[in-house]
Amino acid sequence: MKNKETNILIFSNVFREIINIFSGPFLTAYFFKISKNSLIDLSTYNIFVFLCVGFFGLMLGYIIRNKFQIGMFRIGVILNAVYVLTIIILKEQILNYLPFIAFLYGTSMITYFYPYNLFLSNKVSNDMRAQYEFKRKTIVTIISILTPIILGTIITTTNFVLTAIIILIMSLIQIVMSFFLKPITYSNKKFTPFSSLKKLLKNKDVKNILKLDFFKGMSVADGSLKILITLLIINAFKTDFNLGIFSSISSLLTIIFQYIYTKYYRNKNDKNMIVICAAVPVISLILLLIINNNIALCLYYFCYSSLVGVLNFVIDIRLFNLSNIPLIKNDNQMEFWSLREVVLNFGRIISYILLLMVSLIKSGKYLNILMLFLTLSILLMGISLSKISKNDK
Repeated sequence: MKNKETNILIFSNVFREIINIFSGPFLTAYFFKISKNSLIDLSTYNIFVFLCVGFFGLMLGYIIRNKFQIGMFRIGVILNAVYVLTIIILKEQILNYLPFIAFLYGTSMITYFYPYNLFLSNKVSNDMRAQYEFKRKTIVTIISILTPIILGTIITTTNFVLTAIIILIMSLIQIVMSFFLKPITYSNKKFTPFSSLKKLLKNKDVKNILKLDFFKGMSVADGSLKILITLLIINAFKTDFNLGIFSSISSLLTIIFQYIYTKYYRNKNDKNMIVICAAVPVISLILLLIINNNIALCLYYFCYSSLVGVLNFVIDIRLFNLSNIPLIKNDNQMEFWSLREVVLNFGRIISYILLLMVSLIKSGKYLNILMLFLTLSILLMGISLSKISKNDK
């Protein structure tokens, strides 16, 4: 494990996480305030975003196999800064430029995270992966505890402009840090995603990780379920500050559960634990639909946020370990990450198409059905995760 570079990746991820908080729950809240058709606008926006991510996720493999990885990483940071600056300039006019803003955000995501995943896969050995991921997730989660409250306070007492300027400065720091990273060298084999897919699908773990990524895209990886939950919290508790408090409490619970997993389950059979973590959000949602009060909403939110945090922690360990097995690392690693992006973003797009359809119907009943359907995807994701080998040797 190359400490200097891996630490740079951790802190770059911290800054990106803070920016994601702005572009996630708080930007959703902003849409909700300025748009009369917030769910329709958010659905349209995110469909454009993830079409860009999926398409360029496939195309980037042709560009950065043995060159321009660091440059592409910097482009991702710069595009994210341009995205934030665009929001500062346009303010309430962002609704008139949704496709353009979605293009900026989508391309910034994939140009950043594609090389970032390659770096993380290759610069951390599998036997150190769990330890590294716990360190990374712990730092990110601690930041996630503080950031929503700070952002929520700034947004409530001032406006989005000050928050966006702060995030712009963080983007500039990320660019400086990128100069300390070294690219990954692969064989001279051409990028061949479609022929590689046949080889990769012969491996059961690859099949299950792709199933997992589809359900993850449907539910917990920036899918429409996150927006529905955010809007429920906003409607129930009104202010960005309260949204920040809820996000921070769930982050604290996440770090506690991640510690419990690392201490007691990392070297043991964790299949039952994974399935339980995936099933509890479904049970808590059914309870919310029956009782329908703020206490049940809080229970669902905390179950969803904290237990999904644990699942994502385990997913990242399994995913990056899998990307380092000989079948993938020797000749198919670029293809693996590209194909995974296509599947993940297909799940995201499906979830937002469903949200768009339900929003056009304008029925609370169908929104509830959609929430249940998307939350059930978490259970299916957990079942797929439980079938993937640890590959930690």
